[in-house]
Amino acid sequence: MSHNNHLHKLNTVAVHLALLKNGKALLFSGSHERLWDWTKGEANLWDPKDPDTPGDSDLKRNLFCSGHCFLPDGRLLVAGGQSTFNYPHVIFGTIIGILPFALKILGKEAADHDIHTFDPDEPDVHLQWKQHLPGMSKARWYPTCVTLPDGNALIVSGTWSHGYHALFGGFMNKDYQIFDSSTNTLSYPKPFGFDKIKMYPYLQVLPGNTLFVHSEKTTKFWDISQKQFLTGEFTTITGGTRTYPGMGTCVMLPLQHDAQTAKMLLIGGSMSMHPGKNDDATNIPEMLTVDLSDPSDSSGWQVKSSHLRRFLCDSVILPDGKILVTNGAAKGTADSNQNEVLEIELFDPENETWQVIGKLKKPRLYHGTAILLPDGSVLAAGSTGHDFTRAIFNPKQHFEQEIEIIDPPYMTYTRPEITNYASLMKYDVTYEITTDSNISKVSLIRMSSTTHNNNMDQRCLFLNIVENSGTTVKIQSPKDGSWAPPGYYLLFILDNNGIPSIGKSVRLG
Repeated sequence: MSHNNHLHKLNTVAVHLALLKNGKALLFSGSHERLWDWTKGEANLWDPKDPDTPGDSDLKRNLFCSGHCFLPDGRLLVAGGQSTFNYPHVIFGTIIGILPFALKILGKEAADHDIHTFDPDEPDVHLQWKQHLPGMSKARWYPTCVTLPDGNALIVSGTWSHGYHALFGGFMNKDYQIFDSSTNTLSYPKPFGFDKIKMYPYLQVLPGNTLFVHSEKTTKFWDISQKQFLTGEFTTITGGTRTYPGMGTCVMLPLQHDAQTAKMLLIGGSMSMHPGKNDDATNIPEMLTVDLSDPSDSSGWQVKSSHLRRFLCDSVILPDGKILVTNGAAKGTADSNQNEVLEIELFDPENETWQVIGKLKKPRLYHGTAILLPDGSVLAAGSTGHDFTRAIFNPKQHFEQEIEIIDPPYMTYTRPEITNYASLMKYDVTYEITTDSNISKVSLIRMSSTTHNNNMDQRCLFLNIVENSGTTVKIQSPKDGSWAPPGYYLLFILDNNGIPSIGKSVRLG
C-alpha cells in the first residue's frame, strides 16, 4: 500500500471546489470568519505548481450552498447562494418577509436568487466573478446544476424559503430553469415534474439524451429533449436517504465508448430517511444498471459488497477507472455528525471490490470536498466539523482551511507520457495521440466541481482505440454531447500495466 498526503494552508474553507481549465483549483464559500453572514463571500485560487501561495479571487457575494457546473467555454456557472436566514438576530424579520423586501429596496439582498459565472481567462481578479442580472425568478438554497448535451445548464431544486424550510421543512423550488451559455440568460421557469424532490439531488446526463435524477431514495429519468419525466421510478433497497442531510455520494461508473448500459453507484448515506445525530450511516452501496435504449426498463437498484460505514463522503473517478472514496463520518446528520472516517477507499468497478489505501491527516466532515487534479492525485478540502451550530460561533476551531493532496497508488510508478495530442476535439472524429510507451487504454475525465458531496460534473469515458501502433494511437472522440457534454476534459493514457499519464487539458465539442 503506497500513500502520501501533503497539507497546504489556504484562506478559504473549500465548501465549493472546482478544477479550472488552466489546472488551478477554485475554492469558495462565505467568509471563513462568519460563513452565515450573507454580505461576504470569499474565494481562493490554488495552483498545484505553487502549492503554498494561495491566490485570492475577489468574490463580493456569499455563494455558500449554491449549485454549480462548467459551461462549454470553461466558465463555472454558480446558481444561488446564502439567504438572510442564518444570521441569528434577523431570523424573525426574514421569516415574515420584511427583511428581504427592505434589503431589495436598499440593493443589499441575499444571494439566493443569484446567477454568477467565474471566468478563469479573465486576467483581472476583480472581474473574474460576474453576476448576471436578472437572477433566478425564485430563490434556490441547495440547488443542483448540470451541463446538458447542448452546452446549456439545467438548474433544479433548492428551497425557495430557507427560513420557512428550516422551521417547517418543504418549500422546495419545483421549477427548473436553463441558463443559456451563449447569451448568459435564463429561460422562463417551468415545472420540473418531480414532486418528491429535495435539496441537492444527484443529476447525471446519460448517453441517449436522458437525465438520471435521484433524491432521497427515489430515482427517475427525465427526457432532455421532451423536458418531461419518463414513466416509472426506482427505489433504493436499503431504506435510508442517500441525499442531503444524510448524503453519501453518487457516481456514474466509467463508460465504455460502445456501452449499452450505464452503471450508477450510490456510496454511503444514512440508514434513516430523516437522520438525527445518533443515526448510523450505511455501509451498503447500491448499483443501478441503466438500459440506455430505455431507462424505464432498467432492472432496479441492487445491493453490492459493503464498504466502510460512512456519509458526507466524496467519490472521485481516477484515470484508471477506479473510484477513490474519501471524507465523511459514520453517524449523524449533515450539521450534527460524529465518528469521523479517515480511511481512504478504492472501489474497482471491474471486480466490484473495496480496498483501504490510506488515511486522511484531517477529518473532512460536513462541507468537505474532493476532486481529481491533472497529475492524477486527489485534492481533499473543506470541512466545518461535527456541529455546524457550534462551529459558526467558533470558526477558528472548527472550520478547516488546510487542503490535503492524496496520492493514489499509481503515483509512485514511472508514468507514461503524452507527447502530442489534439487540444480541441469535435464529436465522433478520429484523432492521433503520440506517446513514449505502449498504450492499453485512453480515458477522458471531465473537469469537475463539487459541493456537499455532490459532484455535479463528474464523468469518465474510455475512448475507442481505432488503431494502436506502439507509440501512436488513433482514438475516436465521444459520439455526441449526451456521452460527454461540451467543455473541458482531462485526457489520460494508460500503459500496459494500467499506470496513467499526467492528464492533458482538452476542449470537447
